[in-house]
Order: sequence, then structure tokens, then C-alpha cells
Amino acid sequence: MFGIVGPGVVFNSTAYATSKHAVMGLTKGDAIPYCQKGIRINAICPGFVATPLMIANSGSDAVVKEVNGKTALGRMAKMEEIADSIVFLSSPMSSFMVGQGLIVDGGYTAQ
Repeated sequence: MFGIVGPGVVFNSTAYATSKHAVMGLTKGDAIPYCQKGIRINAICPGFVATPLMIANSGSDAVVKEVNGKTALGRMAKMEEIADSIVFLSSPMSSFMVGQGLIVDGGYTAQ
């Protein structure tokens, strides 16, 4: 999601957000030449995901609660929900998508 929006005060890391914006630039920049060869390039833009590492590094239940409060759905994504979006982009159902970032962030960037 930080390839779509800046981290602001939630996650104060300009370098991290810059790297994610670069991924979106690469996605868009390579999409057109490669789609003409039958290769579709898209990106997944996940929000906060409840991975074991994320939970372990959050430091406290208060931090998890704060992160959950940043999304419209009031929770982090399950790892399987991000996997489902990858399956979608890998399937024929997304055959007309090229050079896009699929935002899977529980409404974080919609607020």
C-alpha cells in the first residue's frame, strides 16, 4: 500500500515507501513492452498482513490494535487473503489487467 500512498505518521520510513513506489514504476514501465509478448505484469499492493513476523515485531497488543484501526475492516489481512489475490492475477480472470497494482489493504488507502 505504501507504493500507492506515503507512509505518513503511521510508518515513518521514506526509504521504504520510495522502494515500493519504485516497484509500481517498474510494473507500469515494463507492462506495455512485455504484454506485446504475451506476458502480463501486475503487482500486488498488500496492506498490513498478520504474519508471524509482523505479530512478533509489533511489540504489543496496543500496536496491533493501532494498526487494525487504520483499516476500514478493522483488522490486518490474513496471509491467505493475499495469496488469493495472487491466484486471481495468475488466472484467466485477470486476463485484461496489465500494468496495475491490485490493492488488497482492507480499505487503508480508501480512507
